[in-house]
Amino acid sequence: MPPEDARSEELPKILVIDDDEVSLALICMLLEAEGYNVVRASGGEEALKEAARASAENEPSVVLADLQMPGLCGRELALAMRTLLPRAVLIGMSATPGEAEAYDGFIGKPLAPAALRDLIVQIDGDAEEVEAFETDDKLLSVLNDRIFEKLQRMMPAAALAETYRVCLRDTRNRAAQMLELAEQDTDELQAVRRSAHAIKGGAGMIGATMLANAAARLELSSYRRDDLPGLINKLLDSCDQLQRILKFRVRT
Repeated sequence: MPPEDARSEELPKILVIDDDEVSLALICMLLEAEGYNVVRASGGEEALKEAARASAENEPSVVLADLQMPGLCGRELALAMRTLLPRAVLIGMSATPGEAEAYDGFIGKPLAPAALRDLIVQIDGDAEEVEAFETDDKLLSVLNDRIFEKLQRMMPAAALAETYRVCLRDTRNRAAQMLELAEQDTDELQAVRRSAHAIKGGAGMIGATMLANAAARLELSSYRRDDLPGLINKLLDSCDQLQRILKFRVRT
């Protein structure tokens, strides 16, 4: 029986993908015992058919896919799933520890339902963070005054100005690289997300709130390659707004 707190919540519908018949049956049995609504697929191609058949109201909100299967699997399967189920959480699983490129998370086999539940909660927490970023940009502060004033006390004006110049220069260089990736035929969203993560960290350290939010959208939200130019333009617009404010705030 699932724990009381699990029964009291609406658990997500999970699409489980595994080419091993025994593993697939055991994983589905474990999840169903926890109270999950489970759809099973014995390979990547079958999973795509299941996803395509699902209505918008009844589509899986979590995809749990074995990373090592014959045929469609791994990164290619994840990218295909992003197209068919753009709102779903994608989790790669394997008996061999490693990275799950293009997935939202990784979990080991044999599957532990409690670990899966914790991982879904963690990823959902990241999604809530993204929703906070999806506010009207006019409501966002371009520069966090508390962080700016702390930096202002810590370093001379010239050093402070150079700190912000380095951040802006690095962001614009990375944005140009992202635009090049967006124009290529191959899908390099993981490279974009890694670069956006670096921008978000640097911008957050210096209190560039709007810039950090724009970078977080690129790092964490669900989007397609065609959406990249618009997201990158918002990143660059955030740079321009920060630069305008710094002209009045930093005296060198």
